[in-house]
Amino acid sequence: MVSTSGISPLDETRGELLREASIEAEASGRVKTREESGPARSLLVFYLGSEGFAVDLVHVRKVMRPSRIARVSGAAPEVLGLMNCQGEVLCVLDLRRILSQGKETDPPVATEGKFIVVVQHGGKEAGFLVDAVRDVAELPASSVRPVLDSIDPSRARLFEGTVACGGRFVGLLSPSACLNP
Repeated sequence: MVSTSGISPLDETRGELLREASIEAEASGRVKTREESGPARSLLVFYLGSEGFAVDLVHVRKVMRPSRIARVSGAAPEVLGLMNCQGEVLCVLDLRRILSQGKETDPPVATEGKFIVVVQHGGKEAGFLVDAVRDVAELPASSVRPVLDSIDPSRARLFEGTVACGGRFVGLLSPSACLNP
């Protein structure tokens, strides 16, 4: 339904809420703090084993539990298979294998207890199998640091940088590079 102004009621409500939040933030001085720290980035933080990673929420379509994944014969080693995702076919990738590039890793024995993070970028979409999804962190864009020197140069292209989340450094993944291993 569209109002006489051409704006949907949902957009009007959203705009009203944003205006109210802005007024409240100004009153509490939070706007000044945000201006000082720069624009914020919202990141989804997840783990492969004990190693933490993050991806910008702008690229995350959904997080879900895996259902039956059908193997595809002749597919690249990082392709776990295809899965039904709300009536659409979703390619599920083994992020662990993508990040290990060139090192042999055993395929995951089971997907039980794991998650699939569905990422979209540049017209491509795929699900990454991860062990745990921990947090959504909002950090100033200025807090993104360069990729750590300890990262293998062959893997460095898969990262946008490094961020500190919960007292640990996590690699900020590049969706473009991870979707095109």
